[in-house]
Amino acid sequence: MAYQVSVFLENKIGHLERVTAVLKEAKINIRTMNLNHTANGWGILNLVVSDPELAHSLLIEKGLSAALREIVAIEMVDKPGGLDDLLKEIVKAGVNFINAYGRSGHASQKAYFVIDPENVADAKEKLQNAGLSIIADEKVYGNSK
Repeated sequence: MAYQVSVFLENKIGHLERVTAVLKEAKINIRTMNLNHTANGWGILNLVVSDPELAHSLLIEKGLSAALREIVAIEMVDKPGGLDDLLKEIVKAGVNFINAYGRSGHASQKAYFVIDPENVADAKEKLQNAGLSIIADEKVYGNSK
């Protein structure tokens, strides 16, 4: 199972750096990040990292509001229209998601599209039945763990 670490952050100088300092100290690599403003000076930071379980526990230990949420990472071709082609297949599979973000693979000509569906098991089954390639955890995290 692949996971993202979500952190609830106040939009103030140094708050994002509190997160990155914890990860740096633990030698946890950020593979993908997405920071969104929500309301009233707060935001959600979604991270795909090399060791999500450790990152989650360390962030909680440091007093940050963090959650570990299962995600689905889908491989797509890294070319113009690659995301549109993938989204058409996701729609045909009947999968909805509440958050999404991408990561380019550059050298491999592959990219990743990370989705955060409400029902991960159902989404995985539908996507696999549609012939889409779910990326293995070690590839998502960028290590051989």
